[in-house]
Amino acid sequence: MKTYQKTLSLAVLSALLLGACATSLEGPLATSTAKRPQLAVDKAAGQTMAAYFAKGGLIEEPSNDPWDPLTNGIGDVAKLKPTYIVAADGSGTHKTIQSVVDTLTAKGGSERVYVLVKPGTYREQICLKETAPVTFYGLDGDASKVLIVSNLASGSKKDKEATANACEGRKGADTYGTSGSSTFLAYSDGFQAKNLTISNDYDERPNPKSGTQAVALNTRGDKVILDNVRLLGNQDTLMVKSKDRATINRVFITNSYIEGDVDFIFGHAVTVFDKVEFKSLTDREGAEGGFVFAPSHPDIYPFGYLVTNSKFTSDANKEGKKISLGRAWDDSSGTYKAKDDKVHMPNGMLVIRSSWIGAHIDAESPWNKAATTSRPFDSEKAQTVQFGNPKVATVFPANRLFEFRNSGPGAAK
Repeated sequence: MKTYQKTLSLAVLSALLLGACATSLEGPLATSTAKRPQLAVDKAAGQTMAAYFAKGGLIEEPSNDPWDPLTNGIGDVAKLKPTYIVAADGSGTHKTIQSVVDTLTAKGGSERVYVLVKPGTYREQICLKETAPVTFYGLDGDASKVLIVSNLASGSKKDKEATANACEGRKGADTYGTSGSSTFLAYSDGFQAKNLTISNDYDERPNPKSGTQAVALNTRGDKVILDNVRLLGNQDTLMVKSKDRATINRVFITNSYIEGDVDFIFGHAVTVFDKVEFKSLTDREGAEGGFVFAPSHPDIYPFGYLVTNSKFTSDANKEGKKISLGRAWDDSSGTYKAKDDKVHMPNGMLVIRSSWIGAHIDAESPWNKAATTSRPFDSEKAQTVQFGNPKVATVFPANRLFEFRNSGPGAAK
């Protein structure tokens, strides 16, 4: 089993890498090409956190619900008064995180609940269903001191008559499935986490080609905040989704670290990443070198993922091995039928701006063909591919993967 505990020096190094992001990572305007499209200045003006988080509700009938997670965020944890305290050594109100989740769920209510998690390792799978908004936090700025971890993968075997967990039933299936593999399933609006690590340390090396999706954190709620959180895994480390395709769910991730090798950030929630380090790992050397993002937003909605003031890094073994910034995830279950009966395809949206891109990224062709359909990347015209179950010829619109004013050796010139 792999161990993902990072030393304090690595945690400090990561903080230093991101420390001056807001002022130093913006690059010059680059030439837009078919393989590496750049947003025009006027288009980039609309790609801001304020625009992404201005509306909530339904995709077809979005309501004005401006959300500013910077002014309405978690704040100074030293000033928080914990409702519950989780301590592995028994010195708190609960010894496990799931037990405190069960307690607060049974109690109900609508007021925010604050859960202080003391330093330690919590090896468990956690299911947080819809309940009062909850903030989980550690007091130490070194997020590695609180480790929440499990080691299930999509292909991990289970009894067909057993459920995967309380959030993902899968009764009748003999494997956990991708969502069922998650270490932490946060299916509640207002979920917040600060100063902690969530990991899935499933070892994919013995079976590198099948069922290796192993999620660390799986969110399915609106107004989610992750601040100084470390998300560790390999394939599918972070899943950000909505309750359903018709609903807008918003996620804000800041001052954080996410690592993986294949599609390690995926899903269709509207998500802003600010001051985040995305680290590509070498745990599995795929023929195409790995992918950071795999967005699957419905093409009917104009916002998806926004990355700003962030860094794309790699471990030492990735030098010379070209990695893709991402690929669209043409999710076969991701179609959306609008009120006019028009069917909209999944067509992931991603904008990377004012960020530093390392030499491990393929500078000539950073966007790869789509997952599931192998639709070639094309930012200019629609394409017809085989899609669905059963597969039929289906027209997909042009890709929505863009950049703007990035810097670093892997950035567009």
